[in-house]
Amino acid sequence: MIRRKSLLTKIKITFSITMLLLSTGCYDHVEVDELVYVVSMGIDSGVNGNLRISLLFAIPISIGVGPEPGEVDKATTMITVEAPTIYGGVNIINTVIGKDVNFSHSKVIIISKELAEKGVGKFMNTFNKYREFRPNTFIGIARGTAEEFLKETKPVLEVNPAKYFELLMESYSITGFTTGSTLEEFYKTMECTCMESVAVLLDVNKIESSDEFEGLFKKTQINKSNEGSEGNHKAGEIPVIFDNKANGMGMAIFRADKMVGEINGRETLCYLVVSNMLGHVLYSIPETDNGSISDDGKFISLRLKQARKSTINVKMNGDVPVINIKIFLEGDILSIDGDKDYFAGEELKELEKYAGEYMRKEVVNFLEKTRSEFKSDICGTGRVLKRTFLIWDEWLNFRWSDKYGKAEFEVSAKVSVRRTGMTIKQVPAANLKGD
Repeated sequence: MIRRKSLLTKIKITFSITMLLLSTGCYDHVEVDELVYVVSMGIDSGVNGNLRISLLFAIPISIGVGPEPGEVDKATTMITVEAPTIYGGVNIINTVIGKDVNFSHSKVIIISKELAEKGVGKFMNTFNKYREFRPNTFIGIARGTAEEFLKETKPVLEVNPAKYFELLMESYSITGFTTGSTLEEFYKTMECTCMESVAVLLDVNKIESSDEFEGLFKKTQINKSNEGSEGNHKAGEIPVIFDNKANGMGMAIFRADKMVGEINGRETLCYLVVSNMLGHVLYSIPETDNGSISDDGKFISLRLKQARKSTINVKMNGDVPVINIKIFLEGDILSIDGDKDYFAGEELKELEKYAGEYMRKEVVNFLEKTRSEFKSDICGTGRVLKRTFLIWDEWLNFRWSDKYGKAEFEVSAKVSVRRTGMTIKQVPAANLKGD
């Protein structure tokens, strides 16, 4: 009996010591000041097949603690290295700075257009295998180099650099001119057999003076009578003068893991509408004169949002997919340059019909571009047809990506004007006081 009690006592002591050792939780601790946090990462093509890796670090003591913010220009620092692989470069950086690089707070990964056109599959696999890269990290494509973009990124209205990148990449919900692609979304669509990936276009504006706007508009073939010219730009070609030269507008289009083209902000808006990602947008359309677009540069400005989700139906006509898309938008009248009163009655119905037809044409042009120029189903219309296949191998053998290049589109768009602002009737001043 004594020996049994002694054995039980030893077991209890051993168990207690084991539990105490397991509950400490400090054997692999890392102090916060031993880490350096990456805000943004850029990847470019280097020398002799190497990668040029640029990391933008946050400097916590400069960002500020408590109510006293630090100086904006000292909130970040940047380092660039060349190495055969991403983590090879990170290891070199660890050696140089004497701290452990941590990606758990990274907001955006920027890949150069040159690399994207060769394929980004290996980068996506790299990010997915490392636990510090979060699924909601944004991904962007630099039309120039990612290194230059990060160097020229100088937040003016935001002290926290991480918050700046987050707001920049989420701005599509209030502008409609970019998209918010994340690592998770990009990887899923890259591997998907019924749709393709997209990423926001990023670049640096080279314009130094407003005198250069004329040349920029000629380059992009935009004039005052162009149909809604405010979004017909891509990153780096926006007619704007600002202390922060880095900007984003438009999208990079992919087929599998390779970039196959790019579209401007106005076309990106069509993508958001069809894909049910539109928040709201300030949308300008030219006024009409006897059924044709007026050439006097007068516009109608609307605030548009989705009234309900767009619907997509796909049927096969032999070997040709017939894609039917119905779009439902609602909006408010913000301004009317001309003298015509669109605020009630038949004139209001005329405006709704005109705005719907205008949007329909833009969406058709956008879809035909994805079909003929890119052969890339970025709106995921193939998902509707995929549901009709019962056997996976039959769907794979169907080869939707090839079929999409022959697609025909039937698009309808309905715009309902809900509010007309503080004005209930527009009366031209000339009617009151004469010429």
